[in-house]
Amino acid sequence: MSIMPMSEFDRFLIMFDRLFDFVETYIHKTPEDKYEWIPIDGPGVSFGDRLENITIKGLYVHLTTSEDGFVRSLLEVEDGGEIPLPINKKLTNDVYDGDFIAMGREIHENCMKMLSEMKAEQLSKTVWFQGGEYSAMGFLWAMYAHYAYHLGNIDTYMRQGDMNPTAFFNFPQSEMA
Repeated sequence: MSIMPMSEFDRFLIMFDRLFDFVETYIHKTPEDKYEWIPIDGPGVSFGDRLENITIKGLYVHLTTSEDGFVRSLLEVEDGGEIPLPINKKLTNDVYDGDFIAMGREIHENCMKMLSEMKAEQLSKTVWFQGGEYSAMGFLWAMYAHYAYHLGNIDTYMRQGDMNPTAFFNFPQSEMA
């Protein structure tokens, strides 16, 4: 297999879109009666300070609505500006109470469209998030890591619930970066 040279940003777009597909594959494999299943409930179960609903459905809604907030903020923030926490209660509630899988896909596709229109100067600006300094490109990789982290949480829940998650390296063939 030959991989053509591409920019870091082009590689990110392919890999981030593929990671979303991985997460969505897990969601589609989850039986509906397990969307809100909690294997272990207690004060030690925490996947982040801002998550109120630590279920497979809750994690998917968190990922997609956070993606929306992160991308919009990254596009709007000035060089040296602060990216706020991606909290949008209305969007979160709408997605949670609606067809959350379809709405999550729509959010992601819209974010990918917005990202694909970014210019090189936007990618090199400096942004701040939670006390950390990032290039915009670096922040995009942090967003990728956020997805990967919660994909691991979803995988763990599926394994604990005997839901037979997809082996990570056995996803359908897709474009390689």
